[in-house]
Amino acid sequence: MADETANLNTVWAGLIIEELVRNDVTMFCMAPGSRCAPLTVAVARHPKAHSVVHFDERGAAYHALGFARATGHPVAFVCTSGTAVANAMPAVVEASQSHTPLILLTADRPPELLDVRANQAIDQTRIFGEYMRWDTVLPCPDLAMPPRMVLTTIDHAVYRARRSPAGPVHINCMYREPLVSDTPDFGSLAHSTELADWFADATPFTTTAIPATHIPDAELRELAKLLDTVEHGLLVIGELNTVAERQAAKALASALNWPTAPDVTSGLRFGEGGNPFLPYYDQALLSKITQRLLSPSCVLHIGGPFVSKRLQKFVEESSPLHYIVIAEHPRRQDPGHRVSARFEADIPEACAQLALLVSRKPSDNRTRELQDQTDRIYDVLSTELEDAGDLSEPAVAFLVSRHAPADSVVFLGASMPIRDMDMFGSASSARFRTAANRGASGIDGNIATAAGYARALNAPVTAILGDLAALHDLNSLALLQDLCSPLVLVVINNRGGGIFSFLPVAGQTDVFKEFFATPHDFDFANAATMFGLAYKTPATPAAFVTAYQAALQRNSATLIEVSSDRDANHRLHKSLQDKIVEWVEV
Repeated sequence: MADETANLNTVWAGLIIEELVRNDVTMFCMAPGSRCAPLTVAVARHPKAHSVVHFDERGAAYHALGFARATGHPVAFVCTSGTAVANAMPAVVEASQSHTPLILLTADRPPELLDVRANQAIDQTRIFGEYMRWDTVLPCPDLAMPPRMVLTTIDHAVYRARRSPAGPVHINCMYREPLVSDTPDFGSLAHSTELADWFADATPFTTTAIPATHIPDAELRELAKLLDTVEHGLLVIGELNTVAERQAAKALASALNWPTAPDVTSGLRFGEGGNPFLPYYDQALLSKITQRLLSPSCVLHIGGPFVSKRLQKFVEESSPLHYIVIAEHPRRQDPGHRVSARFEADIPEACAQLALLVSRKPSDNRTRELQDQTDRIYDVLSTELEDAGDLSEPAVAFLVSRHAPADSVVFLGASMPIRDMDMFGSASSARFRTAANRGASGIDGNIATAAGYARALNAPVTAILGDLAALHDLNSLALLQDLCSPLVLVVINNRGGGIFSFLPVAGQTDVFKEFFATPHDFDFANAATMFGLAYKTPATPAAFVTAYQAALQRNSATLIEVSSDRDANHRLHKSLQDKIVEWVEV
């Protein structure tokens, strides 16, 4: 009986991994323990399975998320039972909110060990709640159950992870001891009638077509007709995830020739330049003159959410007659409650079709003035940040965007780094890809996610994080040790939560420092040494550029620590913005 149990565990786990591989799920991020031994062994022995082993379940799950976001393909996370499963929750939330296909394979105790205080046994069914696109429990392997049930379950899980809105799925796998067999008997399955054809083939047992969504022709023509009547339009390009989406959105922007606000996560904020793109729209909107120039009667919003609160406030206060959203998913995306029309459609197809139907607005004095503002804002930032004596937080954003290689990835922490890059990133830059965990904008898992991008793309990655985000994910520095491409981790250390200095709570001086700024005296030199990373601490813009460019030449990881004072950083932001308004309104 013991041999039969071990053999069935091993055979079922082998079926799971084989069927995932047949569905093009070939990357497995693993935090192994005893109970998941059948799955671990199956991954380790599969010739087409690639794996990363990490001791921290939270980091491993975020690493899987980063890999999946970088490639657009599902990635599997494997862990043992108990709190190991719960540690994946933050990554699951981010995957759900960011529409990232993630497949969780969690090992579990058998039913007779649940709710009896057995060791490491918790209720894992539906543990991730509504954040799952689909979840199921695979019972303990049993000869009475047809093995094709395992295969069709995996096929359906992959389908649900990929179809819109993409996201995480959970397969909870129960195993009895003994857990694995040294000599699994696949032969009896191979020769069984029901799986003989499957074994002889290399395709999934069940294939399911992903449904396509598009705007019906009549509605598309009505939309194009409406856009042609707009006198003052504003095109907002939110988060985009693929090259095809970016190319199509760019073509539509050119066809419309409306002033275009490209979000930092759109992939069109950098390396584009020229009409109709306004890379400094956030800072330009500090000026009443810019607000009057833009003053949209219609906003066309392509893709996901955008970072700028200033843009959100401006749109709400402008009260445009039309606010139109085109997104590839059915989920509500309307924090300002302004959307008047919404179209669920494939973004490349919808943008390409609209670009053919709309009439291009001619450039006018308004367009030229907005472009002149971009040039003037760039001059201010170049003078104040690149040529300054001291290295500042806005300068890091400006300098990284100036010197990041073409086709590299710049991963941005969800607090001040992504806002600084949105506000102050150089308009004169190579075309690089931006990334961030903006689904839930959490502080955790950022290092692991950035490492996932580096591993997936084998391309240079720059990650800019605050000190608290780095401290939250310190264990994931271990994931940087075996990368084969440059990863530059820029940690801006302002000894606490810098973003809180910009919020109204900063006025509560009796409690602000201790309870919101979360001050600390840590630096990252010893952490870099512990994990075998190169380490630099530049103090000037010129020294930062030198350190950054040298780090990009290494096929390994470098930690660059930038020291900053929270109060001085707040004053610098205010000073920069005052100068921007002054120059814009010249």
